[in-house]
Amino acid sequence: MAYVQGKAVKEAPHEVPANPRLYNSIVVQAKSRFAKWPSPAAGHWVHAKYLQMGGRFVKSEKEVDPRMRDTVHDKQEAEKKKQLRKVSKPMGRGLIKGESFR
Repeated sequence: MAYVQGKAVKEAPHEVPANPRLYNSIVVQAKSRFAKWPSPAAGHWVHAKYLQMGGRFVKSEKEVDPRMRDTVHDKQEAEKKKQLRKVSKPMGRGLIKGESFR
């Protein structure tokens, strides 16, 4: 829970774009348009542009139409997660030369 001037503030509900493909294309435009990403100005511009182009927000991922999903972006996110899970060096028993116990 966040505090503002010592008082507890409820967090706003997290909403996701109903058309992720359109939203991601607008984010790409914002990254080329603004020198600093992410920034409040860029985020506001993305939000306003998305609504202007007919986008809407829904409460959960379950409400997103499967035909509107951005499969390319989903694949890129999966690759990033896969890269983060990779171990830089092998670990386990017997990998150190001459090791007979552990």
